[in-house]
Amino acid sequence: MQTYYDSTAKKGRLPLSINQSLLDRLEPYKQQVNFSAQTEQLLARLLEELENRTWAERNAVALAAHGRDISVTGLAGAEFDRI
Repeated sequence: MQTYYDSTAKKGRLPLSINQSLLDRLEPYKQQVNFSAQTEQLLARLLEELENRTWAERNAVALAAHGRDISVTGLAGAEFDRI
């Protein structure tokens, strides 16, 4: 997985509450899994998804206009049957 954050940056703290049933089920694996690293990866994926959604929302008008332009004029290169 590509890292979209500075993995060497200083560590911070985040108050976090986890469902006790889930914690109980994870207990046998605590020696096998680096939960901090796994959480960082999950949060990085969540952040990427949120940022992508925000970008799409911010650019929705331009994307719709581009789609309309393509529907009117077709895709570049279509005349060469190379799409």
